[in-house]
Amino acid sequence: MDQENPNKIPEFKEAVLESFSREKSRRCSVKKNWFWGMVICLSCLVMIVAGGCFSGASQENSKSAADESMSYDQASGEAANAVAEATANTSVSFDTSKIVYSGNISLNTEDYQDTFDKISRYVLEIGGFVQDSGSNYASEQAGVQANSGYVTIRVPSAKFSEAMTQIQTLGSPISANVSSTNISQQYQDVQAQLNNLKIQEERLLEYLKQATNITDMLTIESELNRVRSEIDSLTTTIKNWDIEMAYSTIYVSLYEKKLSSSVVSSPFSEIFTKIGEGFVTSINLVLYILAFLIVLIFRLIPFAVIAGLGFFIVMIIRKKLKEKKKRLKKTEMYESEDTKKEDKN
Repeated sequence: MDQENPNKIPEFKEAVLESFSREKSRRCSVKKNWFWGMVICLSCLVMIVAGGCFSGASQENSKSAADESMSYDQASGEAANAVAEATANTSVSFDTSKIVYSGNISLNTEDYQDTFDKISRYVLEIGGFVQDSGSNYASEQAGVQANSGYVTIRVPSAKFSEAMTQIQTLGSPISANVSSTNISQQYQDVQAQLNNLKIQEERLLEYLKQATNITDMLTIESELNRVRSEIDSLTTTIKNWDIEMAYSTIYVSLYEKKLSSSVVSSPFSEIFTKIGEGFVTSINLVLYILAFLIVLIFRLIPFAVIAGLGFFIVMIIRKKLKEKKKRLKKTEMYESEDTKKEDKN
């Protein structure tokens, strides 16, 4: 028995170890099976969720596509209606009563003043008026070689075309152009705003009569003043437009142009006058220079006095320094002689 126990102990240890290893491998296999089972379950869940999302997205896309098609149909229908309305509006006759005409004419003329007077008389004859004018007359001193100028006239709109044609016959036309501006839409908009403001003014006046509180009365009066200011502004705008439509504007530029052979000018015609003017100009220049120098001298006197005092002070200091140096040299000489004498002794 004593001999068998030592042999059985190693066998027992080996059996125990083998059982432990089997249990460990079994547990590892179980864990692996659980792991792969979880992976498979999660994969299935992901596939199910992805399929549901895809189907929902497809349904939403189809729904949005349907909505877009419906909105497109509605938009196309609205666009068609708008085009139909615009086409219907174009059938309305064009309003030519709210057009502002203006013209520009440039003329060459042999007699500037005569042409200028003719234009002024013609404008008065057709019921217009001269709004603005200006003239530049020939002058050697000013460097103007020929007469020129401009005149701005206002003529009745019914006479605009006639006036443009008639004025061009008074000289040699350089250029002529006509422009027009249709203000029908702006006029209607401003007129509508004015009508609304007038209605608002009437309502404010009624509210003011019914108001019993001072604060309310002040508030209503403030708003009433604002509305009346806007009414005045819009009324002025409409009046100005009415004047612009009733009287067209024509800008006329006049240039006097004469043939070079019509006037003979000699360069010696005023030679003595020019010599005298040149001599007087030279004397004036010399006198101006002398006067400038005299004034400059008197202006520099205070600076010269200050500079002289500074120079005098500097010279005195320099002189004292030189004397001091001489004294020092003499003292050094005497001291050196005394030392030599003492050395000899």
